[in-house]
Amino acid sequence: MKIKTLQNAVRVDDIDLHNDAACIELGKLVAHECVVYVPQAIAEQRLHDIHMLWGKPCKAILHRYVGERLIGGRHWRSLLVNLSRTSKSVDHFAHADGMSRVSFVKDKTGKPTGIFTNGELDWHSDRQSIADSQTVIGLSSLSGTENSQTTFLCTAPAYEALNHDDRTMVDELVTVWDWDGGTMCRDLLPEQKDVIRYNAFPLPEMECPLTDQTATGRKGIRFPTHCFSRFRGMSETESAKVRQHLWSLVNRPEYIFTRDWRDGEIMFMDQSITLHARPTNIEDGNKRTLTRVISYVDRIFPEAAPLDYIDYKGQRLSHEAFAKLADARRREDFYGGDASVRVAV
Repeated sequence: MKIKTLQNAVRVDDIDLHNDAACIELGKLVAHECVVYVPQAIAEQRLHDIHMLWGKPCKAILHRYVGERLIGGRHWRSLLVNLSRTSKSVDHFAHADGMSRVSFVKDKTGKPTGIFTNGELDWHSDRQSIADSQTVIGLSSLSGTENSQTTFLCTAPAYEALNHDDRTMVDELVTVWDWDGGTMCRDLLPEQKDVIRYNAFPLPEMECPLTDQTATGRKGIRFPTHCFSRFRGMSETESAKVRQHLWSLVNRPEYIFTRDWRDGEIMFMDQSITLHARPTNIEDGNKRTLTRVISYVDRIFPEAAPLDYIDYKGQRLSHEAFAKLADARRREDFYGGDASVRVAV
């Protein structure tokens, strides 16, 4: 395995992606370096298998509870259908947990199988409002990806460069989140908004520390891009000023790596202290096809096992308790707060 340093990323060449031992070493590298480019084509099944060498598949709490029928009812029907649509395209092999398409490829009914439209996509990370152990994404370009880009921003160097006052402040801040309707991508379809909302922002006033770290202990910022409400203990106005100041220190060219896509290559990226975005608008979205897998790295780093709680309104809730709260909120929204209608149904 040959490693070359890029701008806030690394490139890996001459690696046998069908060798499990080599892939475990690759996983260690991904966990620490956060953004890793591998210019090799690989089958979707093998990409999934590599991630399973690294750790358990990662699935959003509400997606899992709805998909496994742990909560249900008419108020969850649309999310269940939309989750099924985004996973169908990779169901040609078994056990595709944590795998989905991110493109605008349409199914036979004309509905998109991807979780975004084909316009520009703002900075974000997966399940951004949820404090958890490190997760990583493998994003593989399958076809029609030329003339499109993805940008990556690992915040570790920016965090390390903070002055004492800013770093002390960042270490103490707790981010409070709220669903903003889907501003991360223009022209999102209602079904896509449903999937994105319940992936990361199912309830207002979810919380997580502003700082986070990789499984290797590399520290950075879980920077709040979209769906930011405020910092705990601050007004929205004061929070906006602090956020803007910090963004001016993080959003700098020297911290950003840009990948001009070609078919048959992979980008691996951390989701704890790393943001990514799509700065290009794809005119013909039906031709651009990528697949992604998201997993933990707890099989390489056992101490980085998935957390079993959610921080919400200053409380620490179990996944089950949190799912019950989200279920009650969704039911109220769906039935308009009319208890008689709820009972009749």
